[in-house]
Amino acid sequence: MEKEKNLNEVKPSDFKIYGRLISYVLPYYPQFLISILGFAVFAGSQVAFAEWLKRVIDYVGSTTQSEESRFIWPILLILIALVRGLSFFIGNYLLASISNRLVHELRTDLFNKIPVLPSSFFDTRSSGHLVSRITFNVMQVTGAATNALKVLIREGLLVIGLVSYLMFLNIKLASIFFVAAPFIAFVVGYAGRRLRKISSRIQTAMGDVTHVASETISAYKEVKAFGGEDYEINRFFKASDNNRAQNLKLEATNALASPLIQFLVSAALALITWLALDPSVLNEMSPGGFVAFFGAAGMLAKPVRQLSEINSQIQKGLAAATDIFSQLDEKPEKNEGKYEKSSIDGLIEFKDLSFSYSNESKHVLKNINLVINSGETIAFVGKSGAGKTTLVNLIPRFYDNYEGEILLDKVSLEDYEINNLRSHISLVGQNITLFNDTINRNISYGSLEEDFELIQAASKRAHADEFIHSMPDGYETVVGDDGVLLSGGQRQRIAIARAILKDSPILILDEATSALDSESEEYIKDAMSELTKGRTTLVIAHRLSTIENADKIVVLDEGKIIEIGTHDELLKNGDLYANLHAKQFKEEPVSLKVKATDDFEELKEYELTTLMTSRDHTPYLEKSWYKKSSWLWLLWPLSLLTKVISRRRLNKFFEGTSRSWKPEIPVIIVGNIVVGGTGKTPFVIWLSKKLKELGYNPGVISRGYGGRAKKYPLVMDDATRARISGDEPRLIFQNAKVPVYVSPNRVEAAKQMIEESDCNIIISDDGLQHYELGRDVEIVIFDGTRGVGNKLCLPAGPLRESLDRIDSVDFIVSSNVSLLAEGITENAIMKYKPIEWMRLFDQKIVSLHSWPLGKAVHGIAGIGNPSKFFTTLRELNFKVIEHSFPDHYQFAEDDLKFSDNLPIIMTEKDAARCHKIDQKNIWVLKIEADLPEEFINQIMNKVKSK
Repeated sequence: MEKEKNLNEVKPSDFKIYGRLISYVLPYYPQFLISILGFAVFAGSQVAFAEWLKRVIDYVGSTTQSEESRFIWPILLILIALVRGLSFFIGNYLLASISNRLVHELRTDLFNKIPVLPSSFFDTRSSGHLVSRITFNVMQVTGAATNALKVLIREGLLVIGLVSYLMFLNIKLASIFFVAAPFIAFVVGYAGRRLRKISSRIQTAMGDVTHVASETISAYKEVKAFGGEDYEINRFFKASDNNRAQNLKLEATNALASPLIQFLVSAALALITWLALDPSVLNEMSPGGFVAFFGAAGMLAKPVRQLSEINSQIQKGLAAATDIFSQLDEKPEKNEGKYEKSSIDGLIEFKDLSFSYSNESKHVLKNINLVINSGETIAFVGKSGAGKTTLVNLIPRFYDNYEGEILLDKVSLEDYEINNLRSHISLVGQNITLFNDTINRNISYGSLEEDFELIQAASKRAHADEFIHSMPDGYETVVGDDGVLLSGGQRQRIAIARAILKDSPILILDEATSALDSESEEYIKDAMSELTKGRTTLVIAHRLSTIENADKIVVLDEGKIIEIGTHDELLKNGDLYANLHAKQFKEEPVSLKVKATDDFEELKEYELTTLMTSRDHTPYLEKSWYKKSSWLWLLWPLSLLTKVISRRRLNKFFEGTSRSWKPEIPVIIVGNIVVGGTGKTPFVIWLSKKLKELGYNPGVISRGYGGRAKKYPLVMDDATRARISGDEPRLIFQNAKVPVYVSPNRVEAAKQMIEESDCNIIISDDGLQHYELGRDVEIVIFDGTRGVGNKLCLPAGPLRESLDRIDSVDFIVSSNVSLLAEGITENAIMKYKPIEWMRLFDQKIVSLHSWPLGKAVHGIAGIGNPSKFFTTLRELNFKVIEHSFPDHYQFAEDDLKFSDNLPIIMTEKDAARCHKIDQKNIWVLKIEADLPEEFINQIMNKVKSK
């Protein structure tokens, strides 16, 4: 956070700041003058009303009254009102228009300044404070430039007009107001100084709030991973509480100053009243004049009150404007060079180069002398903090305050025009920035009018074209804030494609392959070999395998060059590079050796505590159903409504009054009454296989929950991904090897399946409540472990329809255990039988009893009842760290990254949604349903009897 500025330091005068703000108004001075004229006429109309009142009262008391005057006075009042309203509109509208233009130009000037500021400016300031200036601070200026300025001009002119009129009526009485003026000026001055100081603190406090909030949001994964939720909540509370306290001080000052000023005005008015009632004064004024005087004096109360209240807004605006102008006055990055070239060779020379980030800090680069020939690939290696990134950052002139000299094609970098210099350089950093825009525009950033063919060619060379085409909208897919919808490797390949498209003679790669998997890295290395031909390439890498073919490797340590040579030469030298290489390729970190042990109990206690912290995404409502929480009865009326509606739909189906279609071939419905995972998918796979053994040609239709197909019905094939079809259809198709058609409209899916395939029996996955499709047999699946919860309908309980629905189904299947304790008699109990392991990375199959790793594992389950899967793992003697996710959860790469290097085991259903994740430590436990052999005969006997 920025340190709070010294509040006692000399600041620009208010008039100087307002003068600078007015410079933004000068281009619109005709409108400004008309606006002031409008407010002046408005003030005059108020005075005219007081004069009209005086004349009318004097007319009433006059002995010479004419019939003509009876019409003149009402007409004059109407004219005054019309002039008053018209002038008020003109003054307000024109000033608002000018003020909003001022704010717009101020905001754009502030933003336009940001791209030309030097890197050192951003190194010492948080992004939250900079964003706060553009948003919050500019809005404070808006208050001063619109509301405050409008009130100041309009009500100020009105006060001047009314006081002048009072002096015209009776200068002796009116002069008493001037006695109160010094006291009012003192209060306004003191309050203004205090409001200004507090407003400055508010700017900083609001910047802190924005900074903490934006930092926490952007780093939400780190916050979750390291358990920093409470720390961040406390940090934000302190920042927000400080902002609250400063605002309260501002309101207290304003709330005290405003009534104090009004009291002084009222005191002056009271003194005037006392003197005006003196007979000698009364004799000097007519009745109309007396009433008009006090009427005008009374009219002073409103403008004085409004003027006293705008002091707070003015001081807020001045404090904000001071902060804004301080940024506008920052010196832009130095660009005094005039030398420009349309093309360069790429010869770079460092001569006696030393650099520090500030004059007071120690040098991070010391006496660097290096020549990089045109077309060479130079790799910089060294420990963290050795100065690798700093050195290459000097080439695009992100920093200029270095000692010594850097030459490009024998010309000093400082002599180049800075934009021309940077046009010859492409940069791919380790922290990739992508914009919330399409992939197309992210690749072509900086040259948005580039031909699509060139963009696609660059993507192919970066090996990004394949995954881009797999995205929902291809190159027009919006990648989200900072590319959040892409994996780390995908983001870096987009950045590499961007650099390839720019086709600059100098290429800087700062950990450009750090987030790529091994296979992708090999692709990129091939692309880089082609890309670096004929261009100067500077590579920074911690993974030494990526730079073994560099023309030269420069080894840095504590800001100095200590070795230069090829990979083989440096290995022979046996110095720092050889040691780094040995550590990276020959030694295994001790922490990994410890945590890969089979003896989970030997882990240190603090490690065990960290590891065993499970993630549970089960919704609170769902937990309450199975805990049978009493508060759920509050939802009973809605539960009753669900029960009535579902019963009505069922009755219409049985009575034949609902619209439904029944194919000529048999239809078996496999569904559930309880929401969530019950084991339908394993059962459908088992049923499909058994029907094939009996000589049938079964086909499956599915809703495809979680899928995003553009057209339905969707016919499953080997290329159909789970994100398109949903995970359940993908799993059924892979394991059952039967036709699978996906559609929300099961009737359409069934009709198309019958037309296109040779199926002679249909299985509908999860279609019990979809009565548009007729059926021959209904099978309900229950999770015997969880049971039926509190036996209430949604949303008070987990039931889709009342429990007596089971009386009309043909078969009841319970997974794992019997349902007798729930008062339900099942026809069969389905067990889950583990059969083999599959490594997700390369689809390698390992037999069940040949598990190659330790017994301490992370269990991942994004299914309806994750506890079933974790129980299965424990039955196989694993020590499971549970990570449960919602059913049909779309996994991201970061969801499966853990710091302890333990194996990860997930369900086959979850694996269907992870085809883009290429971690080598992820394994899939493949299972199959196990039911009594005679059960399939019972089902088919029921089918044949229909």
